[in-house]
This record gives sequence, structure tokens and C-alpha cells, in this order.
Amino acid sequence: MKKISMILLSLMLVGTLIFVAGCGSDSELKKEAKDYTPIEERGYANPDALISAEDLQDIKDKDDVVVVDFRHIAKYKLGHVPGAVNVYRSDEENPNAEYGGMRATPKQMEKMLQSRGINNGDLIVIYDDRGDYDASRMWWILTMYGYDNVKLLDGGIVRWEALGYDTQISTPDVEEGNFKFDRDEINEDKWLATVEDVKKAIDDKNTVILDTRSEGEYTGAELKKGAERKGRIPTATWIEWKHAINGGKSEGIRTFKTAQELKKVYGSKGVTADKQIIPYCQSAVRSAHTTFVLTQLLGYEDVRNYDESWIGWSSREELPLEKDE
Repeated sequence: MKKISMILLSLMLVGTLIFVAGCGSDSELKKEAKDYTPIEERGYANPDALISAEDLQDIKDKDDVVVVDFRHIAKYKLGHVPGAVNVYRSDEENPNAEYGGMRATPKQMEKMLQSRGINNGDLIVIYDDRGDYDASRMWWILTMYGYDNVKLLDGGIVRWEALGYDTQISTPDVEEGNFKFDRDEINEDKWLATVEDVKKAIDDKNTVILDTRSEGEYTGAELKKGAERKGRIPTATWIEWKHAINGGKSEGIRTFKTAQELKKVYGSKGVTADKQIIPYCQSAVRSAHTTFVLTQLLGYEDVRNYDESWIGWSSREELPLEKDE
């Protein structure tokens, strides 16, 4: 009986410690959420590319505003911004592409967006819980296909919840939307790098091939599922995508650094506005994030995301690579 009592006491103590730790973490998040530099004070080239939780709270119920929760459906069902529809990676991928994870076609994107009740002219606000790591991929595709009425939620769902704003677990009922891309506005040449572009860039001093993966992937110490070989594209400069955001903890609030801070991050490695920049990662998700940072926050004009990225490059045996010994 004494042994059982000791076990119960131990469990109660563990539960208390978890509760206290949770409260401390929650308190830290609330403090971090309020200690927030307004977007318009950070010196961005295009501050309208982002929206704060406070501003979204004011407009989310408007008929021409659609909020997109870009997380796995399991997370979405645990709680999301009221009225938000769910989209995730497979929803914007082309299952017929040569490599996994490649962008959906305009027609495929239209069908998906219509099914979420999105109409032409709607403001699309996208968020995730990882510093817009995933959300920026959808931003890139929409922008490349000519639709620019899109914003990313700075701080994502984490800051939204830390500010005490409501969430819901139910899925909203939506009517089929009428969303269509203007074919005359689609501009893949401006936003997309091909394998031929990357091959030429290797020996071009005016072009920076920018590896946005983890250091282990860059050096060749790690190989993610889907890629065939370890290493990097020759001459690539390494700046991991997350160097552009504050925080770093998986459950913390991740907001974008100021323009001044970002200029130091990229300028110190020669990634400057006078160069052509070709970001890549494993499947152009992290590199889409960097594309957003360089074009929208710093105003770079010549940045093209390499959609095939390392999955495509490593799968072609004839293409060269580098790796640390």
C-alpha cells in the first residue's frame, strides 16, 4: 500500500512540474507576443506582404478575406483561426511531375482554391506555426501565377494564440469559389529557375546559388528522404532559411527580422541586390521562404526559386556536386 502511495505521489509531483513548466512557457509566449516591433517599423521594402495578428483580428470576418491554415490537417483540427480553411503541401503539388513535391499547375491550383471557397479579388492570408516556413511556398506559387493579393501572418498561429485570440476546431462550410488566374499575368520566367539556369549559374560571378538547407545537408553529412546523393550544388553559398527569423524554438513565436538585420545576414555572404539569386533547398519550400524574404522584405528584383532543388539535382547522375570531406 505504501509503495502504491509513493507511486501516486510521484505521479502527482510530475504532473505539477509539467503544469508549472507549461504555465511558465505560456507566460513567456504572452510576453513575447506583446513585445512586438510593428511591421511598418522594420524597414521592409514591401511591408504589405505581411500582416500582424492584431490587424488580422480586425479584418478576418470580412467577406473578401480568406484565411488559410497551412499546416497538417491534424494540427488544423486541434484549433485554428476562426473561419480558416486548411491547405497543406500535397494540395499544391503536381502528382504528375517528374519529382516529388513540385508545384501544382495553374489549373490544379485553381481547382484547389475554388474548393476552399476562394474567389477572385479575395485577400488571402496564409499562416503556419513555423515562421511561415510552409506558408511561403503557397505565397510563391500564387505570386508566380500572377495573384499578388496575398499576405503572410507574421508570427503565425503561435502569436495569435499567445495574444489570447479565439480559435475554433470546426471546419467552416464554404461554397465553391470562382478563383481563376489571369493567364496573361503568369510569370514563371521571373520567379522560377530551371536546371539549365542553375548549370549556367555555377560559373557566373554575377549569380549566387543560395543553399537554404541545414548545415548538415549543405556539407553532405545528412541526406533527406527523396534525394539520391549527399552534397550541394557547386559554388553554392549557405544561409539556412531560418536565419531570417527571430526565435527558433519549434513552439516559440517566430517573426521576421528587421530589414537592417536581414541585410547583415545576407550581405555578409555576398547575397546582395545587385546579383541574380537562385535559392534552393530539398524541394523548394525553405527556398520559397528565402525568396519571400529577399524580394518582399529586402526588395531584391532578381530572385528565382529552383523548384526541383536538391531532389531534382541529386537525381541526375550527370550533374556535379560538392561536399565536405
